[in-house]
Amino acid sequence: MAEARQFRGPSGGLSVPDLTSFLPYALAILIGGVACGFINTLASSGSAISLPLLLFLGLPEIAANATNRLSVLFGSLMALRTFHAEGTLDWRAAGKMVVPATLGSVVGVVAAEMLPNRDMGLIITASVLVALLLLFTELKEALARDHLLPPRVTALGLFALVFVGIWLGFIVLDGATYLLLVLILLFRFDLPRANALKVVLLATTTLAPIVLFSQRGDIWWTEGLLLSAGSVLGGYLGARLSARPPARLWVFRILVAVILLELVQLGVHYFKPFV
Repeated sequence: MAEARQFRGPSGGLSVPDLTSFLPYALAILIGGVACGFINTLASSGSAISLPLLLFLGLPEIAANATNRLSVLFGSLMALRTFHAEGTLDWRAAGKMVVPATLGSVVGVVAAEMLPNRDMGLIITASVLVALLLLFTELKEALARDHLLPPRVTALGLFALVFVGIWLGFIVLDGATYLLLVLILLFRFDLPRANALKVVLLATTTLAPIVLFSQRGDIWWTEGLLLSAGSVLGGYLGARLSARPPARLWVFRILVAVILLELVQLGVHYFKPFV
C-alpha cells in the first residue's frame, strides 16, 4: 500500500494519496533525476533542472532546496570513489580545504532556514537565470588552461572557500562551478585535480546541510531518493556518451531550452503578484 500522503500538484490542489496518484509523481521525479545526472555529466548545471521540477511538483521552496541535496551527495560520492581509485585526489590539500568550506555551508543553511518560502523561490529563479548565463560563457575553456606555477593552498583561497561554502549551504545550484574557480584560479590546480578536489568539497558541503535540514524536517526523503536514483542512472548514461561530441552539443541545446521554459514558469509563479 502506498504511503498515506497527500501530493500537491503545480496548482496547489490535493489529490488522493493512493498508488495511482503516486506512480506518475514518482516517475516524473525519477525522470528528472536521470536528466539531472545526465546533464551534470555532459554539461553541468543539472540542479537547474531538478530544483524547478521539485517546485513544479508541489514541494515547498525550502523543502525543494533541501531535498535536491540528496542527488548532489550521491553523485559526489560516486565520483569520489572513481577519483580515489584513479589516484587523482590530493587528500592532504583536501584536508585543509574541507573545514572552511563545510563551516561556510553551515552558515548558508542557517540563512536559508531564516528566509520565507517565497523569498527562497525568488532566489532560486535568479540562480537558474545565472546558470543559464554561465552556459554561454567560455569559463570552462579558461579554467582548462595550464598554470605555469605549482599548486599551493593559500590563505586567500581558504577564505574564498568559506563564501563558496555559504552558497553551497544556501542553495547548491552552480556551486561546483564556483568551487572550480577557487581551486584553479586561487590554488592553481589543473582541471583534473581540481575536479577531484571539487567532489570532496561537494560531498562535505552537501552532507552537513542534509543533516541540518533533516533535523528541521525539510527533506522529503522519498522524493530525494527517487531523484538520487535517477541521477546515478543519468550519470552513467552521460559517461557512456561523453566521448561523442554531438551528444554534448544536443545536451547543451536541450538544457538551454528546458531552463528557458523553467524560467518562464518560475517567473509567472513568483513575479505575477508584482505586475
